[in-house]
Amino acid sequence: MKKKVIIFGVSGSIGKQTIEVIRKNSHRFELVGISVKENVKILTDFAEEFKPPYLAIYEKKPLTLSYNPKIFYGREGLEELASIDSDLIVMAISGIEAIYPTKKAIEEEKDIAIATKEVIVSCGELIKEWLKKSKTKLIPIDSEHSTLFQLVNTFKKREIKNIFLTASGGPFWNKPKEYLENATLEDVLKHPTWNMGRKTTIDSANLINKGLEVIEAHFFFGFPYSAIKVLIHPQSIVHGLIELKDGSFIAHMAPTDMKIPIQYALSYPQRINNSFSFLSLSQKELQFYDVDLEKFPGLDLAYNVGSMGGVYPAIFAIGDEILVDLFLKGKIKFKEIIPLLENIIEDWKGPKDLEDLEMLEFLAKWVGEQVKEKIRY
Repeated sequence: MKKKVIIFGVSGSIGKQTIEVIRKNSHRFELVGISVKENVKILTDFAEEFKPPYLAIYEKKPLTLSYNPKIFYGREGLEELASIDSDLIVMAISGIEAIYPTKKAIEEEKDIAIATKEVIVSCGELIKEWLKKSKTKLIPIDSEHSTLFQLVNTFKKREIKNIFLTASGGPFWNKPKEYLENATLEDVLKHPTWNMGRKTTIDSANLINKGLEVIEAHFFFGFPYSAIKVLIHPQSIVHGLIELKDGSFIAHMAPTDMKIPIQYALSYPQRINNSFSFLSLSQKELQFYDVDLEKFPGLDLAYNVGSMGGVYPAIFAIGDEILVDLFLKGKIKFKEIIPLLENIIEDWKGPKDLEDLEMLEFLAKWVGEQVKEKIRY
């Protein structure tokens, strides 16, 4: 029997690659729903190919199709799509807005393969409370968290001393700190090993992405921040490691191809044949370096806000989302992202706990106002 799948954010990098996995495994998966924010062209192409009976468009736009699916619109439309009969929801919407269909899917007890790290970072404590009342399984898609999901679940937690996230280091890991001062958008988007969306690529260049992943790892696996380590690994072959209490290290290696962890998330708990790229270790070097926190202070900031908990990870994730968008639009320089983020976090004098989604909406508005006030765009 085919597994019924809904993809939220089908026009993004993860969404498109999920389509590739389903296309290659059409005997295993049935696409019953897809959503986009506003890219009607991509929605139309995939709808005509797979004929899913349900579609959702966040921004209401006209759509012409050769068949008659049910079409939902807006935030409510995403929540309605999350309620449709399915076996697995792939949450690949970029940004905080993904929290609403995620909450609905948990209430409906749908399993979720999640790639939206901003949701986990911002609302991890809320999501844990929702999951206590649901049978939903949350399966990570990010290559690093997919790796740790597989490694950590192989051992008893008490046997594990530390978990390690690896970072390619982006385009600047071996450049002097001064190089980052004048980095252009073109420089920042030259990721050496991964082909990702623009937001993730920018976050990888200043290691904010790895900081988000550290907070995400704390949520998924429950290790204290002192036991979550980061290593620069330029080859991007080892996607994660665990250190056992006896001094042994266990590593997970795979190609730099997001379709591998996506396929694992779709097929979990089964493991199916790889239809994509394979890894050869012949004549490969594996190098690991500590992170230079003077060059990449965003990682240190992430550890701090993660340890503070409450509203602070949400301010961190929301602020970064807004600032990256402004950098893409040429309103701020790359080097300004982290100092602005630090200032916004320091400026918050309100309640420390994230009590509900209304509080999250208030935070999103407040952070937006703070950014406008600081850079006057």
